[in-house]
Amino acid sequence: MTLFSRLRQSLALRLAVQYALVFAFFAAVLFGALYWSLAEALEAREQATVQSRATELATLYERGGAALLRARLDRDAASSGRAFFVRVLRPNNDLVLVSVPPDWVETHIQRIPLPGPFRGFTVDQPTYTVRIPQSALRDYAIANRELPDGNSLQVGILIESQAVLFAPLRRAFAVVGAGALLLSFGIGIVVAWRATRPLRAVSDTARRILETGDLAARVPGPTGTGELATLVRQLNTLLDKNAAHVRVLRETLDNLAHDLRTPITRLRGTAELAIQDDGDPAEARAALADCVEQTDRLLHLLETLLDISAAEAGVLKLNPDRIDLRVVTERAADLYREVAEEKRLAIRLEQPEPVLARADAVRLGQAVNNLLDNALKYTPAGGSVVLAVRAETRAAVLTVTDSGPGVPPAEREAIFRRLYRGDASRSQRGLGLGLSMVKAIIEAHGGTVAVDSAPTGGARFTLRLPI
Repeated sequence: MTLFSRLRQSLALRLAVQYALVFAFFAAVLFGALYWSLAEALEAREQATVQSRATELATLYERGGAALLRARLDRDAASSGRAFFVRVLRPNNDLVLVSVPPDWVETHIQRIPLPGPFRGFTVDQPTYTVRIPQSALRDYAIANRELPDGNSLQVGILIESQAVLFAPLRRAFAVVGAGALLLSFGIGIVVAWRATRPLRAVSDTARRILETGDLAARVPGPTGTGELATLVRQLNTLLDKNAAHVRVLRETLDNLAHDLRTPITRLRGTAELAIQDDGDPAEARAALADCVEQTDRLLHLLETLLDISAAEAGVLKLNPDRIDLRVVTERAADLYREVAEEKRLAIRLEQPEPVLARADAVRLGQAVNNLLDNALKYTPAGGSVVLAVRAETRAAVLTVTDSGPGVPPAEREAIFRRLYRGDASRSQRGLGLGLSMVKAIIEAHGGTVAVDSAPTGGARFTLRLPI
């Protein structure tokens, strides 16, 4: 890409050009308004002057007629004051008297519109400005008055043409405007360059991540609460979340590889021993049974992962119905009663009254079984696990509380991730998918799951389901 192409595509340059164009537009509008105001004020002043002179001469004519008016005009001509064109016409436009300033041209006088309703003069237009001819550099302000004897009085004054008068102003505006336009463009470049600095930082960070794969790279954002500062903070938050997701994905793949390697290694070892030992059918059957067990374990792992993915994607098949949560907890307690007795643990139910919820009984039972299995696994001998249900205003609540070591606060969110194994659980047999499955099932029902510390010091898992 050439330098010109890069400059043309530069956001800062485009903003600066737009800023300069907007400045030029408003400057032109301002100059036009000023030019028009000055022109109107000048013309109004000249018209007021000629009107005042016409009124004065009309009054003089009423007092002494054409003779007195002629004497006054001769006296004014001898003075050094401003010269006026004066003409008195009869109704048929015959000339009564005329006084022409020395700088007036006779041919111009002949082209001044005569008074009368059909010659451009009406009562509504006693004063007007005319240019004679159109190419002249001067204008003439003309005032008309009707005299008591039926004659008409015309008074005119020579004024400098606006085109000539305002020529220096136009030249000054052109020079100053060009300089101001260049200055505004320069200021626009600086302002736009500074304003788009966070965007360039975003682009540089994105390019560095793409080129190096460094997910720890962050955008050095500006401080404050502006739009770009907010954008940078949100982008950095997004990068943090993406880095966390990638880290979780790597941990998940590592854990999955570890959990798959154990049964596959055992499956292969058993098969190799069976191949080498070809004399004892009983040993072969035992090897095949072990292979089936390990295969079932692998299938269970894959099915659980598929169910979790389906639930998180919102496509897990559910058969919701109005069920009593007491039935779910009673079935789970009956299923694990023997396991609890073997570990010298007690399972207690706290369900004083029916609690109805809209849920899939099979899937919800799977979630409760996972929670109860976890509770029995981590509760020491002599302890107890309590299954309780209660109704709230907008939810049905089921809790599983144990008297074990509990869940550290730092791990209360992580334990619901797939294949996560906390420090306390690494010595226990399992795949690290149980709580992920619980969370996926409950959220597929539109509910929530949370864990906190029980009053007895153990862990308390709370499920909230829609009524």
